[in-house]
Amino acid sequence: MVVENSNQCLCHRYAFSLSKAGRDEDLSKNFQYAIQCIAPDEFDKMHKFRYKEDTLASLVGRLFLRQVAKKMTGCSWDKIKFSRTDRGKPYLSSPPNTTFGMNISHQGDYVAFASSCTPNVGVDCMRLDIKRNNKTADEYITSMAKAASVEELKVMRGQPTDAMKMTTFYRFWCLKEAVLKATGQGIINNLDSIDFRVDPSERYRHGAFIKSTTVKIDDRKAYNWMFEESFIDQHHSVAVCYDSSPPSKCKFHQNDEAKIFFSKVDLDWLLQDATIINPLDDGGKQEYVEFMSKPKKTF
Repeated sequence: MVVENSNQCLCHRYAFSLSKAGRDEDLSKNFQYAIQCIAPDEFDKMHKFRYKEDTLASLVGRLFLRQVAKKMTGCSWDKIKFSRTDRGKPYLSSPPNTTFGMNISHQGDYVAFASSCTPNVGVDCMRLDIKRNNKTADEYITSMAKAASVEELKVMRGQPTDAMKMTTFYRFWCLKEAVLKATGQGIINNLDSIDFRVDPSERYRHGAFIKSTTVKIDDRKAYNWMFEESFIDQHHSVAVCYDSSPPSKCKFHQNDEAKIFFSKVDLDWLLQDATIINPLDDGGKQEYVEFMSKPKKTF
């Protein structure tokens, strides 16, 4: 157990594969138990999703927050409570006055989780689709041009292949989402006001871990944010944004070159020491039947 007031770093990076979970022979048992281990309002939100992947991603996201909060505070599963800011960002309200931050993201095959020794953290992952809406890379980038700065568009369009152009688009999109989630703002209309600068000498590809990226917000360099860019697998990129002044116990404070890649976890890990807080009369059997009958997304 790693409790918050210890001298251990609280920065963690985890990823959960939805497709792998769907092939797990224990899915039925774990799903039925898991849906009883989240709060009633979280269960209601999960239940309303149309697609199977979104339903499972919603469940996994709630389990991530509760499981890591339990590990980092030493608080029992049933005593942990979450609230939301007026902009909808979840935060840990019980136990109160914690100093670490947590955030989740879902896109493609993964739910990504990041925590930080600092209160503000944002994570975003993207599936690297080569085409979107049956458009070429140039056509798609042009259709999304309002979301990018002049310099970002130049970097995207300057890539030698369509695949690299789209990957660069997703790179900038991940970064923008991550910083907005760290601030708690959510999506804004003027995304072009968030202007990222990337180092062309650092190759952005599976296996990379990039910390040199900087950002200007409203034409002013934002020194209060740090960024990590990496990949969950060869088809999914991920970005993490967090406060640039971590406490002394943080491994990023101790070593500027520290790297934390995303570790993959499963439902067994998410349900360690989990207890039922939302008991269902049939133990979750009907909900599992409905879950399995939901359509899958077509990518």
